[in-house]
Amino acid sequence: MRKRPAPFLTLAIALASCGNQAQEMTVSRAPAAASGAGRPLVVYTVNDPLRYFAERIGGDRVEVVFPAPAGVDPAHWSPDPEIVAAYQRADRILLNGAGYARWVERATLRRDRLVDTSAGFAEQLIPLDDALIHSHGPKGDHSHEGFAFTTWLDPKLALEQAGAVFEAFVAARPDNEAAFRAGFDALAADLRALDERLASAAARIGDAPLLFSHPVYPYLARRYALNGQSLHWEPDQAPDETQWRELEARLAGHPAQWMIWEAAPRAETVRRLETMGLRALVYAPSGNAPDEGDFLSVMVRNVGALEAATRSPETEAR
Repeated sequence: MRKRPAPFLTLAIALASCGNQAQEMTVSRAPAAASGAGRPLVVYTVNDPLRYFAERIGGDRVEVVFPAPAGVDPAHWSPDPEIVAAYQRADRILLNGAGYARWVERATLRRDRLVDTSAGFAEQLIPLDDALIHSHGPKGDHSHEGFAFTTWLDPKLALEQAGAVFEAFVAARPDNEAAFRAGFDALAADLRALDERLASAAARIGDAPLLFSHPVYPYLARRYALNGQSLHWEPDQAPDETQWRELEARLAGHPAQWMIWEAAPRAETVRRLETMGLRALVYAPSGNAPDEGDFLSVMVRNVGALEAATRSPETEAR
């Protein structure tokens, strides 16, 4: 299981009590040590990147649970009462912060067990410009508002989140610090290598216009100075004619040749994009567990796709 170091910070979040009365609670990045040093630390997470970090850092000294079902976006998923009860029994609950998994704000969770892994870089969170509500088909409607929360798509921020996990584990099990440190160091090396490859690919892209199918890439774009603009298109839905007209207008001022998607779009969407001079590229955010591999292998696959795009004749011609 994974680890990383992080400073001790607090973040006030609103949690609802059993009587539905909101109360302000403090989220500690490094809670005080707990008893039970002879057993694995039971850790619950709100997304798969944090699960991966915890497993890499903690190894067999932690038992990590990420209970969101396959096929859902954990950012907008709400667990049933039985799963919330399981979170309540955990030794540590790893939060992404930045408004991710808003069900946490309504649940009664022990503040000394909450670890906000983005609290250490709260001043670097990216506010979203709009609160557009849109549909994910059978997944229902949701809005993008407040702060962008896919922080882990910037490997530097992902490393800070892993550091917060490391510090929380050491605070809970100080006798295991050396093992946690070894796990964190190995994870950190992988994230730094990922960052180097992304930086090289981004340097080849330069300021070429890009389109993002969804507003989940602001940390990636900021880290590598990508000249991208976001739409609100879903890969499993056919865009309507209004969306196509809006895309044509967008391309007039932002002549992108690549559109980056969370998942592979429908074949008919790809064909119509190609008639407009746009090619589709998948860069999976990986908030939930992938069908194959793990968080790191998905990120490496994402980088490979970006590297292939930068070697395309269209990109090299610029």
